[in-house]
Amino acid sequence: MSVLAAAACLAGCKTDPKQAPAAQAGSGSGSAGSAGGAVAGSAIRVAPPAAGSAGSGSDARGPIALPRGTGAPPRKTTTKLAAADFGRLGALEFPGFKSKVREQKEALDVRHSTPRPTIATTVTITPCFDCPAMELAAWKAREASLRLLIGPELRDRPDTVWEMGQTELNGAPVIFTFQLGHHFGKDDNGNPTAAFSNAYALYFNDGTNQIRVVTEYKDDPVAREDLALVAPREDLEKVARAFLDAYTHAW
Repeated sequence: MSVLAAAACLAGCKTDPKQAPAAQAGSGSGSAGSAGGAVAGSAIRVAPPAAGSAGSGSDARGPIALPRGTGAPPRKTTTKLAAADFGRLGALEFPGFKSKVREQKEALDVRHSTPRPTIATTVTITPCFDCPAMELAAWKAREASLRLLIGPELRDRPDTVWEMGQTELNGAPVIFTFQLGHHFGKDDNGNPTAAFSNAYALYFNDGTNQIRVVTEYKDDPVAREDLALVAPREDLEKVARAFLDAYTHAW
C-alpha cells in the first residue's frame, strides 16, 4: 500500500457534544455553531478573478482567493523530492487561509484552513514508492485503503455516500473520491456523540512523486442536510483542484 493510501486514515471528524447537536452551522457570513444560526448556503465564497488577494485568515467576512495555477497540466518531476523541497513547499502561504505544517522533512503534510465555518484542505506530498498508473482501473484495486479516509463510525453505515472516479486537471488525469457520512447517537454511557465527514479528495502522481489533496468540512456538528449546504461537494472540489494545481506547479 502506498504512503498516501496509508495516510488515508487521517480523515473523519468525531466530537462528543454535551447536548444533542443542532442544525446551527453559520452561513458564509457568520460562524458555525452560533446559537440559533441558520444555514444559508456554502461557507466557501470564492473571490472573483479581478478581486485580488483576500483578507487575512482571521476575517470570516471576506471572500476566499483560491490558489491560481498556470492553466497547464501538472509539472512533471524527474527526481524524488527531498527535505529541501518539502521545506520550500511548506513555506507556501495563501491569503485567506491559515496554514499549519505538520511534516516537512521526509514528506510534506500541511493543512490550510479558512476562517469559521472551517473548511480545511490537507496537502500530502511524498516520493513515489508504489504509485499506480493514473488510470481508474489501477486505482480501483486500492479502493479499500482509500476508504479508510472515512472514520470507522461511518464507514459501513448504509447511508454513507462514497464515490470514486477519474477526472482531469488541465488535461491531466487525476483520481477523485467523495464521501458524505453523518450519524448522531449516544456512547456506551448514554452521552450524545456526533460523527460526520464531508470530504472531496484528489490523487495524482507522475511516477516520481505523488500528492493527495483532501478538502473537508471541519467545524461544529450540524444536521446532515445542513452539512451538504455549508460545504457542497462542488465547492469542496473547487478548493481541492486549486490546491492540487498550485502544488503540482510548485513542486
